Amino acid sequence: DKIRDMVIISLSSSHFKALVLLILIAPSLPFSSTTRTGFDSVFQNISYKLRMAESGGESSGSGSNTAFKPSIVLTAAGSDLAMAAAEAEAMKHGWEVTICVCDAGGVPIQVKRNSFPASYDIAVGKAKTAAQFGKETGVLEKAVNVAEGTSRTSLLSSPFILMRGGVPFIIDGVICGAIGVSGVQAAQDEQVAKAGVAALADIV
Repeated sequence: DKIRDMVIISLSSSHFKALVLLILIAPSLPFSSTTRTGFDSVFQNISYKLRMAESGGESSGSGSNTAFKPSIVLTAAGSDLAMAAAEAEAMKHGWEVTICVCDAGGVPIQVKRNSFPASYDIAVGKAKTAAQFGKETGVLEKAVNVAEGTSRTSLLSSPFILMRGGVPFIIDGVICGAIGVSGVQAAQDEQVAKAGVAALADIV
């Protein structure tokens, strides 16, 4: 264990000469099979790290890896906070709405319906659209609405709900979910959704 620690310390402090020497002499030292297994594991890990650093896949200084990107996952607890804030906003104004909180992939974490039956699918669709596009659905609605004689009507053929009322959660540039609301006027739906998003933004 002490020698293994020496190897790790050697690597982290970039004393490569000492590390290479240890690797060279380790096979001839009278270690037990358990200790030698530990050595093999350490050396394999070191070899991997060196290969990654050499190929540019991992920086020995920052520990970054170009094969992956960091993500932020919306938890059930976070979903509860957002839902509670959105519900409070709707209740404050006496609005009967359906609210959907979904993850980054657009999959619902929870849905609460307090409006007409079709509002369920609409709210879920708004949340999914906002999450997968990483945009407020109001922005997408503007793209398909006719303005000054022009519009992007081809978007209507896509399997998304291009109606105002879906707002994504974006934390440090990472999309981690969205809220979709349906049941009242478009601006009111969006107001409720934004209240839920704001509740999470306040605790980041």
